[in-house]
Amino acid sequence: MDIEGTLEGLQPYTIHDTLYYRVFFSHLDQPDAIVQAQLPFDALDTTLKPGDPIVITYLLKTVMHIGQSTRSAN
Repeated sequence: MDIEGTLEGLQPYTIHDTLYYRVFFSHLDQPDAIVQAQLPFDALDTTLKPGDPIVITYLLKTVMHIGQSTRSAN
């Protein structure tokens, strides 16, 4: 399931020399609720910046991928 949202922040970190990101985002239908997910570098469009529109892909309530949305930023 894909949900539209906004990227709120990124926090990179490494575990055993592998890059991961703590990703902070909000859904369009709940812009005041910040959600957090932890993703490996290959499950995230790393060109994203805070404020960018995103698409969050969920599988069984777990974030699988976050990528650039085609909608324009506010």
